[in-house]
Amino acid sequence: MTNWLPDLSQFTGAKYLRIADAIDAAIQDGELAAKTKLPPMRNLAYDLGVTLGTVSRAYQEAERRGLVGGEVGRGTYIKGDGRYPQLKTPRAFAYGGSRENGINLSMAVPPLGDGGTYLARTIQTISENPVLCGELMDYQAHSGLERHRQAGVDWVARMGVQTNIDCLTLTNGTQHAILVAMMALTRPGDTMLVESITYPGVIHIAAQVSVKLAPVKIDDEGMCPDALEAAILEHRPRTAYIVPTVQNPTTAVMSHERRQKIADIIKSHGLLAIEDDVWGFLPEGRASALASYAPDQVIYVTGLSKAMSPGLRVGYIAAPTGASDAIRAVARMSSWMTPPMMAEVAMRWINGPDGEEMIKWQRQEAVARMKIATDVLGGYNIRGHEHSYQIWLELPEPWRAEAFRDQAARKGVYFLSGDAFVVGRQQAPHAIRICVGSCRTREEVQEGVEIIRDLLKGPSGGSPVIA
Repeated sequence: MTNWLPDLSQFTGAKYLRIADAIDAAIQDGELAAKTKLPPMRNLAYDLGVTLGTVSRAYQEAERRGLVGGEVGRGTYIKGDGRYPQLKTPRAFAYGGSRENGINLSMAVPPLGDGGTYLARTIQTISENPVLCGELMDYQAHSGLERHRQAGVDWVARMGVQTNIDCLTLTNGTQHAILVAMMALTRPGDTMLVESITYPGVIHIAAQVSVKLAPVKIDDEGMCPDALEAAILEHRPRTAYIVPTVQNPTTAVMSHERRQKIADIIKSHGLLAIEDDVWGFLPEGRASALASYAPDQVIYVTGLSKAMSPGLRVGYIAAPTGASDAIRAVARMSSWMTPPMMAEVAMRWINGPDGEEMIKWQRQEAVARMKIATDVLGGYNIRGHEHSYQIWLELPEPWRAEAFRDQAARKGVYFLSGDAFVVGRQQAPHAIRICVGSCRTREEVQEGVEIIRDLLKGPSGGSPVIA
């Protein structure tokens, strides 16, 4: 047993998450080796000056992340003895980094494309106007310049959402928009309804703001109307988080009929819903955003990083009139303002041909990469909308998600397993999410999914090795 005592000042967030993050960091830095026994929870709680419940929750979080394993009467150990394989997975897998780090299929991001070329051209044009440059270097009130907010109004209108600049808030990307909306609409201890398998970012945000998540059953179109109604009656929540288009991780897309049913339920119960439509631009011919069906009940969040280029961290929140002031106040509190220079670039791309060219390229690249992946993995139970960069693969017997993820990591291929998307204490599905956008090239996609296919078949044509 180690006398390990973490310095929690290096980490942020709830205390239990800071302890779990400290365990993660100590493993990656070699401070906690495989098979090391962590201090008894009661001892660590005393040494850190926290409650026993906090340390217990931290150890549970570390176990959920696959960092530790424990048995009653023996204690909690760092994984790494055959049953508990210890993998040196990069803590922050660099997007677009060296191929020597492996093939990254873990990040739900689009490929870079020619974003840098477009940015250089746009910045050169802006730099030729010193007065404009001065304006962009100044503080901005009211959530940004009027023309930048108007560009956001024009962008969300493409998805069927009608709003105005007084109800449009600029954010630093969609992730920030979700955080802002959740902080504005909820209070600690509130319950929020989400899809039973959902975006990990929402799970982490909810933990930070002390909001309880209640899972709602999903099917091939996303959230099920009957399950939503039942969950509202059971939990009496004020809010819900829904991804109607290219749901993360299953890529489900709601039909017009499904959106209408969900909207009717939301309206009848007076529920406020956060609609995450960050991938909404990809599928052509999709139904309008859910916010267009229930404009007084839905807070619509989206951004440009998935539509155009991943580094374009500009997001938009279109909210009903009554919610706009609270949302704007939280946006100011959490970041004061979206960088005006970035908002100016976003405006020019939304209103000009560069943005349209980038969107067209992303759509074409998504189709091409998905075809590569589905051609290779078509013999397995997969879900992946042709206009997306994600595949949800349900593993065949006897594979289990954690074991399969570990085997793939040994081959240099990284992805997220089903436990990353599970809400609460539900049993994690034996499935993996494969993101084909985070690879730099189509050839890398091909190589990565072929390694996954070969692993599914088992080594040398035999049965898979289950660690």
